This record gives sequence, structure tokens and C-alpha cells, in this order.
Amino acid sequence: MNLLSKAIIGLLGATTIAGAIYGYKEHQHSRQWEQQQYRNILYLVQMQSMYLNGFDYSLAEALAANSPSKRQEAIEEAIQDSDLIKSVLTNGSAMINFQGLYWPAYESFAIDSSRYLPYPASEKGPALLSDQLEQISRMRKYARTAMPYIDRMKANGISLAEIQRISLEMETALSQLNGISIYGNKDFNDFQYNLNPYTPSKKGTVFAGEPTYKATELAAKAKIFMGDSWNKGPGKQFVHMISGGSSPDLGEVMDFTLSDANGKRTSPYIVTLSKSGHVIRVTRSDMKKEISSQTVDMKQAVALADEWMKRWSDDRLTLIMKEKSTTSIQLVYIPVREQVPITQMKVVWKFDAQTGDLMNFDASNYFKDYNKSFPLHPKLTAEQAAAAISPNLRVTGSPILEIHESKLVYKIPVSGVEGIALVYINSLTGGTENIAYTP
Repeated sequence: MNLLSKAIIGLLGATTIAGAIYGYKEHQHSRQWEQQQYRNILYLVQMQSMYLNGFDYSLAEALAANSPSKRQEAIEEAIQDSDLIKSVLTNGSAMINFQGLYWPAYESFAIDSSRYLPYPASEKGPALLSDQLEQISRMRKYARTAMPYIDRMKANGISLAEIQRISLEMETALSQLNGISIYGNKDFNDFQYNLNPYTPSKKGTVFAGEPTYKATELAAKAKIFMGDSWNKGPGKQFVHMISGGSSPDLGEVMDFTLSDANGKRTSPYIVTLSKSGHVIRVTRSDMKKEISSQTVDMKQAVALADEWMKRWSDDRLTLIMKEKSTTSIQLVYIPVREQVPITQMKVVWKFDAQTGDLMNFDASNYFKDYNKSFPLHPKLTAEQAAAAISPNLRVTGSPILEIHESKLVYKIPVSGVEGIALVYINSLTGGTENIAYTP
């Protein structure tokens, strides 16, 4: 064997060994990442179990209280627990890339509970009102339905695949329950309105200066937007306003639904419009339906959203997130201006995974900033932003320019400090604006 052949064989041998070592290290890194994900998921589940049990206990204590002050104290505890449930879900979903823990029905329950409970907490009478008792009963039904599933998810030795399977079972069970009545609930909306009464000339609302419409004109706009979803059923049907309210950002809003000639509600949908005619959200209160073998795939859901969006706005948005569970498909759109994603201006569509019917639509985050000017031109390059991170961190991916909390930042994947996966570097100053943190 000549010298050249030996050199080639030696080189091939060294390359094979190097490749094996690299492959082993990559395998180890992948395994460590999976183990960290597993620990994060178990932590999230354990926190949900603790706060959910506390939430149900506090509501039970409120129902058993023998004085308004004791009842109010217990409901305040329940509000704190619902806020903690929301917080853990929000922070956890930002860090855990695990589709099986996408819980839209559970998250809606936490958000709606947190919003509604200040209403019964304010009740000074000797007993809660009938609607307050009904909504608390629904909250407890959600909590006590979810608790056994979450307990199963935190059992010793459980695998990620088992957690995913159980979480999907939980979502299916929760999606069959009657929702907590937030939108279209006149007593609750009156309470909210009295807390923040609408001032027609309020300065600073995003729709200031736009023409406004009468209730009959807004009802017509709601009907056009709902299209075929409100053109079903026998007999003549009417769109009418059922409640209203206001917010510092959006000003006065009105809720509309469909009814027959006798005033009986004929649609589960409630459509919320601004006084200036923008459709802000659609909610569906009755989600009970027959089990069907029909399914809607992701491509069909996107096509459905496109049709709805043609009636909603002329603004062309970009699809940034697609999530499918056994019960629903959720799509999230944002505007992209001069190639800069504006992530805080979310428009969320949620469709029934079997029928394709709209379940929820929410553009409130979009409208809070829709006429706002954002900085779109960075002073720093991506390389300069990456060089500006802490010396304790190491860049693990390409910096991405986006609007984060109204500031133009580079979102940079990092490692080096446990619990930090992303840092947000201001593209104008080079300062750290935020981090993505997990306990």
C-alpha cells in the first residue's frame, strides 16, 4: 500500500471518528433539551394543579360563607388563583414548544373567570344574585372537570406522549361545557360599564375622529360580516343590540345577536362592534353539538379565515401561527410592515375542527394599535445586536427584527443562563428590552 493510499485511509478514519463524536454530542444535546422540556411541562402541570385546586376551594368557601365580607374575601382569593392560572399558562406557552399542551378551552375558562369574578366580589347583599351563582357554578364545573386530567398528567413516571394524550382528552371534555357568560351578559356588562363609564369625547381612543353609527346601522354591519352564519334557519330573523360597554382604548362598543320575530334568540353568536363600525370580536356561547366524523384540515381552515377576513378589513395580514386540536383549529395573523412583524397586533380566528364553523374571533389587540406608528428602521445591524448581548449568553440562532411591546427589537435565541431562551435587544439603542424566561 502506497503512502497516498495510507493517507487517504487515515483521513477517512479520522473523519469517521470526528463524525461519531459530533453525532454523540448532538444526541446528548438533543436529549438534554428534551429532558428540560419534560421538566418544564411537569412544572407547568404541577402549578396548574395547585392553583386550580385553590381556585375551586375558594369558590366553594365563597358559597359556604355566612356573611358578605367572608364571601368577598373568598372570591378575592379565587381571583388571585385565576390570575395565577393565566400567568403560568402565558409564560409556559412562550417557552414550551409542545403542541399537546395547547389548551384553548382551559385558557378561555381562566381568562373569563378572572374577568367575571370582580362582579360577584362587589355584591354587598346577603346572597349572590342568580346569574352570579350560575357563572360560579360553571367555573367550578370547568375546574372540577379539569382537575382529574391534570392530576393524571403529573403522575410519577408519565411520558410526554401520555401527557399529550391526556391533555387532548381534557380539552375535548371542557369544550362540551357551557361557557362562562362574559359577552352579552347584560348585568355583568352594566357592572363593567359603571366601573368605567363611557365618555363620548374621551381623548386618546384609537377610533377618535372616525365617523360613528347608530345602533341600527351597526346591526346591519354585523349582519354583513356574519354572512351565511346568520342567514340560516326558517322565518324572518332580526339583528338587535343586547348590551354595550366601553374601554379606554376602544371607546364605546355594542354587542349584537340574532332573534326571531318574538325576540327569542336564534343564534349562539354575539358580535361586538365599535361605535365607528369595526368588528372587534365574535363569541359563541353554545358549543354543544353532535359528534361528527367530518373533519376540517388546516388548508380548509385557512381558506375559511381568508373569506371571513375579506369581510372584516382591507388590511392584508400574515399568518404566523397554526394550531390544531381534536376540537378546534386556531389561526393567528399579524400585520407585517416594511418586512417587520408587529406581533402585538394579533388577530385570532378559531374554527370548529369538525364542522368548520367559527367558534371565536378576536381583533381587540389589533385595534388597540391599528392607527399607531411604529419604528421600522433599525440603527443597529443584526450582527451588532448579537454582539450587544450579555457575555454570559451565547447566540444560538439568527436575530429576527420585530415589534415587541411597541419597540423595534431584535429577537435573539440564546443559551448560557438557565431559564433564558430569548433576549430582545433594542435595535436603536442596543439595550436589553426583555427576556423570555421560564422557572
